[in-house]
Amino acid sequence: MLHRMTGLPRQKNLRARVAGLLGGLMLSTVALGQEEPKSGGVLDTKYFLSIGLFAPDRRIRLGLDASVDLSIPQPDPYVDFSETFDFSSRDETFSAEFGWNFGERWQFMGQYFRIDADQGVTLTEDVEWGDYVFGEGTFVEAGTDMQITRLFFGRKFWESDTYEAGLGLGGHILDLSGFINGEATIDGDPVGFVQERASVSQPLPNIGGWFRRVYADRWVLKARLDWLAADIDKYDGHIINASLGLVYTMSDHFGIGLAYNLFEIDLGVDDTDWHGRVRSRFEGPYLALTGYW
Repeated sequence: MLHRMTGLPRQKNLRARVAGLLGGLMLSTVALGQEEPKSGGVLDTKYFLSIGLFAPDRRIRLGLDASVDLSIPQPDPYVDFSETFDFSSRDETFSAEFGWNFGERWQFMGQYFRIDADQGVTLTEDVEWGDYVFGEGTFVEAGTDMQITRLFFGRKFWESDTYEAGLGLGGHILDLSGFINGEATIDGDPVGFVQERASVSQPLPNIGGWFRRVYADRWVLKARLDWLAADIDKYDGHIINASLGLVYTMSDHFGIGLAYNLFEIDLGVDDTDWHGRVRSRFEGPYLALTGYW
């Protein structure tokens, strides 16, 4: 039995979700007129660096099929790697964020995280991957590796001693690969052991915004949202990258924070090394140490 999921979410549902994220990002601006004590000069620092652990609940669904016409709306074949191959639903992974304030109102920000997994299992149902079918009862090895590098350049449009908010443009460099190894068939005929791998590496642009506000001397609220929904070259779909959290600044140069991060990607891919669809979601807590200087 093939794993089949519906295609891209309906556009109105996507708009509603993005509107909700934007609303959450800007909700705190309602009380911007009320000045509060500033937290150790955090908003005035030139650089910040956060290093920590991201523990996402992961859902990894990948489709590889040279026969699929991505320009025609239709149910797309997926392999749910996280479920079919029994990947752990929540493993910690290294993540880092960097910020550089320059000029009067400009900021450059970066983010990096990597999520990879591999597992060997005996299949409980047929799985189609590319030109091959890996049959029920056969032992296969499978894995995925996704690296996300976010680069963002923005301008502060609203600021005071206790808050800042800005908008800008950026991009996500997506490096993704997936593989299945095992005994396979083509059109019912055995072909022996095969190693079928697909990979893609591509920068994708996005728009975004961020907000930071100081509360009660040493607490800093942080929120950001990046969003893309477009048909660009060989890719068609959407990316959402959002975060909401609090940082406790123990000194002018050091803090500890907890955030809830979300990364969602739903893309049709028509590339040399990957023809199909990527539909994955990672969301969960991000615990980090932050330095300011």
